[in-house]
Amino acid sequence: MNILKSNLFLMLAVMFSAVNISNAQKVETGNKFYKIVVNTTDGTFTGVTRDGTVMFKDARFAIDPGISEWKLPLYEYKCDEIKDVNTTFGSGKRLRIWYLPKKSYDPDRFLDLIVVTDEPFLIMEWGIRNPFKYELRVRNAEVLQDGLLFNGQKPVHPKCLRGGAGAEPNFVEDTVGISALNSAMITYIDELTGKRKTIVAGGLKYKEYARKVDSELKKGSKANENKWKLTLSIWDPQGKRIPPESEWKSDDSFYIDFSTTNPFKSLEMYGDALAKANNANPNRYNFPTLCGWMVSTKYLGEGKEINNSPGLVEQMRLAKERDLNRYTSLAVRLEPDYYCYKDEGNTQQGWWDDKHWAKYGSLKPPFETFAKFCKSVNELGGQVFTYFQSSLPSNDFAVAHPDWMLNDDISLLHIDHPHHRPLVRYDYTNPEFQNYMLKMWKRLGNDGVVGIKFDYPETAWARYGGFDDKTYTTTSAYREVFKLCREGLGKDAYIHERILGGRTHESVPRLDCAVGIVDLQRVWTDASHFEPEMASRIGLRWYKQGKAFRYYPDGKSFYYKGKALSQKDRRTMLTLIGLLSGRIELGTSIGSMTDNMFYDLTRMFPTLPNGKSFRPVDFLTGKKHPEIYLYKVNREKYVTILYNTDTKNPSTVSANLSGDMINNGAMGLDASKEYYVFDFWNQKPLGKIAGNGTLSQKIRPNEALVYSLNVVKNHPLIIGTNRNIMCGMFEISDEKWNEADKTVTFNVELTRDEEMHVYIAVPEGTNTSKIKVTGERIKANYTIQDKCVLVKLLNKKKNTKTKVKVKFL
Repeated sequence: MNILKSNLFLMLAVMFSAVNISNAQKVETGNKFYKIVVNTTDGTFTGVTRDGTVMFKDARFAIDPGISEWKLPLYEYKCDEIKDVNTTFGSGKRLRIWYLPKKSYDPDRFLDLIVVTDEPFLIMEWGIRNPFKYELRVRNAEVLQDGLLFNGQKPVHPKCLRGGAGAEPNFVEDTVGISALNSAMITYIDELTGKRKTIVAGGLKYKEYARKVDSELKKGSKANENKWKLTLSIWDPQGKRIPPESEWKSDDSFYIDFSTTNPFKSLEMYGDALAKANNANPNRYNFPTLCGWMVSTKYLGEGKEINNSPGLVEQMRLAKERDLNRYTSLAVRLEPDYYCYKDEGNTQQGWWDDKHWAKYGSLKPPFETFAKFCKSVNELGGQVFTYFQSSLPSNDFAVAHPDWMLNDDISLLHIDHPHHRPLVRYDYTNPEFQNYMLKMWKRLGNDGVVGIKFDYPETAWARYGGFDDKTYTTTSAYREVFKLCREGLGKDAYIHERILGGRTHESVPRLDCAVGIVDLQRVWTDASHFEPEMASRIGLRWYKQGKAFRYYPDGKSFYYKGKALSQKDRRTMLTLIGLLSGRIELGTSIGSMTDNMFYDLTRMFPTLPNGKSFRPVDFLTGKKHPEIYLYKVNREKYVTILYNTDTKNPSTVSANLSGDMINNGAMGLDASKEYYVFDFWNQKPLGKIAGNGTLSQKIRPNEALVYSLNVVKNHPLIIGTNRNIMCGMFEISDEKWNEADKTVTFNVELTRDEEMHVYIAVPEGTNTSKIKVTGERIKANYTIQDKCVLVKLLNKKKNTKTKVKVKFL
């Protein structure tokens, strides 16, 4: 096959769109990044990059291939004329391939290959034409089946990363073979050319199906001729029912980028696309959440009985007494988790009203309704979250509404079972139950509830169906749980999907399918301690974090087995959760926090906004857990985390400021510049490092430290503060240097009655013997520390934003 160069790709796409191509043997479409070649004699298609590399070859589109593949029926293959389309990502071209069985029980089907003009990825959509007089049920659409990988290549140094969701472990694996739900990245070096190649593929628009990526070694036609092949599947246990003699197009699509070679950029573009396709903008948890249940437990918290409305109102009173609202709000989460073991299977679940929450001890006088509870918490400056068990109906509720259960069946209600494996479950497709749920959510919203934790969402994964509304799939019925909540509580509600999955939860898959509906997924089972993998499960999803979802590793306590954590361990936990996740959930009551604990907690707020997260710059260098994370504040300011993931031994953690990020874990900064370094937790300027130098620090076991990196200027420059861990990103603005009068001016947001320290680095030779610091309505002075000017600012009366001038006389 003659591989055309990139400057011909768009010309070919335009040429083919203008003529009838249904009888052509080869059809091509593409853009400046890649082209797709379709062979209409056998329905296969091939992906080629602009440098002529065949990234996958002779792929097909198949539906429900089954376990044992029968002899393929005779097919006719044809392509419609290429058409102009408008997508979420801009204008492009659509090439539709028809797969038409001549005599078979297979339905007609089509695959749409959508090339967006200015994007490096291919969108794959699909549909079914049912010619029969009976209903079809489609469970698996392999939109790219058995695409031959590495044709004419010799892959070496492979790395792959699965697109983890929920509590699924996700490590970098040294292989090209992977079977991953949701999405996957494969990157390697082609030894024949020395060039890096990368494939990122995953779900794009979600509605009724889940996704899977498989790269596996398959037997060839000849002995010892095993070949790597790629399959992209859109699947569901129940599948979609297609009415007789009708044509249906799926709203579920796949994304594949095989032209972007940089794995960081390729993954980040996928995260952007996933969010955009599903209108995802996860709400920012810009406050800590106090978990009433965790504090109340002895094995995770304090054994302090606060998991009730009066207990949590008292915690909010203590928070106000300690002036937490100077920094941020506090959410208190009441967890009505009375289980089935005590009252013959009767609980609050399903009833979800004040009467039943009060009956089982969650709501107590004088706050015996959610309206009263929320009002009191709101008046104290807080907000109320609560907790739902996704599909664990109370026995008496199931008896009252048997038609609201799957299969309209409660015949197994009498059987004892573990609480998280009920035999009777809600049918979220039942219109009456949906109406009931929507009214309930609106009532709770009116009462003042703003956040919901969905526990045991695995129970809502109805793999065996049983729906009243047969148009639903297992996936769409699962999504309905969260959709109803979102509709009832509104766009600003905080929705949390505690999807643990795995063997202990009926092997329910951990999926991205609720993207655009839920805000938060949990990555770990119940655990109030902290360990390195908690950070890496979040950190290795940085490309989705703050775009498609937010992730967090369960609530955390400042105590372990009754003993306070060391300052090192406390700050490490706060750093990695606060910066990689942005959702801090507390298992320590407000009254049990020491002043130092309280101080460190408040350094984490505000949290990072959506749209960008810390990059694990060394994730491809062979480490089990990333040790170096980097956040670009702007072109001249960066914040980095250095993390010693060895929990037993001290270690020197080093990162080159400039150089190859992919192969060497360097930060990729400008080698021609110099950078001031500031150590946030130790409040210490560390001088300058050349852009071609190395940031190297000896760090204690399981310790994370935070450093700002600021491009050196020929004038004084702010490099850090003591207020927020991002070293001035939030509290300092509009910084300017006036050369004429030798003055640094900036706006600063001060917290009432807390002295803020602002560190200003100065060029060598700067006269610091005479400096004047002024500001409106504040007390201001300075000292010299570590060759920096340390400006101290205080307003004892109120939080204020004010302009400060630092004049060098």
